[in-house]
Amino acid sequence: MRFLLLLLTSVLWAQDGAKLHNFEIGGGGIFPINGYIANNSLSGPAGFASYELRLFKPLGAEIGYMEGSLPGALCSRFGCEYPDFTLKLLDYGLRGHVCWRDCRVDFSVGAGGAYIWNEAYAYFANGTLFQYSGKVSVALDRGKHVRLAGTIRTYRDIGRPTQQWITTSGSLIFAFGRRP
Repeated sequence: MRFLLLLLTSVLWAQDGAKLHNFEIGGGGIFPINGYIANNSLSGPAGFASYELRLFKPLGAEIGYMEGSLPGALCSRFGCEYPDFTLKLLDYGLRGHVCWRDCRVDFSVGAGGAYIWNEAYAYFANGTLFQYSGKVSVALDRGKHVRLAGTIRTYRDIGRPTQQWITTSGSLIFAFGRRP
């Protein structure tokens, strides 16, 4: 078992092509999954930006910001209104990477926390969430400075589920700097 663990970590450590700084920009969608706060919202488009610092070749620390416009549904005995609400998510955490084909393809998973601002519920919906994600990125150039990525990220509160969200996104990653 120790030999297998040593072999796996040496393969991960020997990855070449991991850049020190990764800036990401893209767009996608926000989808409500569960909880009484999320249930009053419909899906909507979103834009985001993020930054990742690769602490080690297989591990990075990331922070990101996503903002989306969600149509809501406010119904009463007089009918329904469909106003647009803004949902903002600030996520942070750690991301583990596994490279394939000399880091031309990078598979990663991340986990951490997030802070949410939900305009629909103002004070009651703002708070801290748990988030986890999966990402695949493909290098577009020989130097691996520009990558095309796809990410799926899930947000949920800890304990009683009052709000759960899922985001999907397509993005471009601009990377530079080499690990010393």
